[in-house]
Amino acid sequence: MGSLNLSEDHTRLLYIYLAEVILGLIFYFIFRHFGKLARRRFLFTWALSWMAFTIYVGSSGVLSVFLDPTGSLLRKAVSVVAQLSCFLQIILILRGTYELVYERAFPRRRFNMILAASSILAFFSVVAFSQSGPFSYYLLSFGSRAIITGIGFLMAGMVVWTNKKFSKGFGQQLLSGSLISFSAYQLYYFTIKLFNVLGIKVNALDLFGAVDLLLICLMGMSMVMWFLEDERENLNRENKELDSFLSSTSHDLRTPIASILGLTYLGKIELEEEKARTFMNMIEERIKRLDLVMGDILSLSRSKKIDLKVEELDLTKLLDDTINDIRFNKGASAISLDYNNEDSHLFKSDYNQMKIILNNLMANAVKYHNLDQPNPFIRVTFKRVKQVVEIAVEDNGRGIAKENISKIFDMFYRASSDTEGTGLGLYIVQEALRKIKGIVLVDSELGKGSTFRIVLENA
Repeated sequence: MGSLNLSEDHTRLLYIYLAEVILGLIFYFIFRHFGKLARRRFLFTWALSWMAFTIYVGSSGVLSVFLDPTGSLLRKAVSVVAQLSCFLQIILILRGTYELVYERAFPRRRFNMILAASSILAFFSVVAFSQSGPFSYYLLSFGSRAIITGIGFLMAGMVVWTNKKFSKGFGQQLLSGSLISFSAYQLYYFTIKLFNVLGIKVNALDLFGAVDLLLICLMGMSMVMWFLEDERENLNRENKELDSFLSSTSHDLRTPIASILGLTYLGKIELEEEKARTFMNMIEERIKRLDLVMGDILSLSRSKKIDLKVEELDLTKLLDDTINDIRFNKGASAISLDYNNEDSHLFKSDYNQMKIILNNLMANAVKYHNLDQPNPFIRVTFKRVKQVVEIAVEDNGRGIAKENISKIFDMFYRASSDTEGTGLGLYIVQEALRKIKGIVLVDSELGKGSTFRIVLENA
């Protein structure tokens, strides 16, 4: 065992090895945590590869800094551990990449065979040839490690880069580049050492492991980035499939709903018994509510699927289109619209999203109005301050209790079971505004009315 009074070079190496061990442990726990969250097999395998790397770096640090360069039994044992953990790191990285690309487990029997062969190679490359000359020992021990590491990382980098399953995201490109760079650096370092062992003096810049540390950091970070990019792609695909399912299902369900409504209408005409008519009215009421839900789901689906098209819009035309949609809603004819049409009421946004927003706000203002008062109204105002546009929809209807205001934009939220509507309207408004990067502000007092202010920046 060497003295603990380390030289300056050994002290630097010790710090580098400690940093690499800490990085290895950090990445091990990160991928283990992600594996538990996402329940993805390849994440656990990559976590194990980082643990193998940690053991490899730790044992290499012990060999380089603390143990005498003599053929002691302890040195041979630590060398076998370093050799095997280095091979295991490559095997696990390749196995994890296989599991990610093919989405199935690597065959256990084949993995056990590779593991057994690696163990035998690690043992014989260190122990059986420890008495050979410096050239044979270097080539079989350190050389085999560098060559296998270089080839293994090169294979992993090429698989990551060439696989057509994944889009060429930044994380994937960075991971492929860092794997190939680490491979090239290992082979370069092996070649320099080999020349020196052969007696050919080749000077190389000694950075005390700084390049290894940099490439290791890049590999770990790019693995995380690639995983997040892959998860985002999967999530986007699943969201599109869900939107398509909701849209298709809602559309298909509205056809039988319309038929049932027609039959209930005929039933009310044909049936003479009062009790039967009462049941028909109840059926009709519930079918209409179901139709409202289907309509709102379709509206939400359209809002998410439609691509944005920013153009100059005229608020007056938007209001005219909205009024045409809701003019036959129950109670709409008894409510006056207060709006001062001006040519300056122009702004830039997406027509379809703004139409959805105004449709829902105006329909709600009609639905929850108080028609028993002398002057029921809906007031729409437009205000511009430089690039910021504010469109307000105000009514003197029922209003909203203060304790409910924070919840009205939640999906399917209704203040009480007796409240009309589906509980989707204001949620759709918020989602549409999020898509065009706007916000909605609410002022309301129970029994006096509500004001919804749409705020659009860069409009």
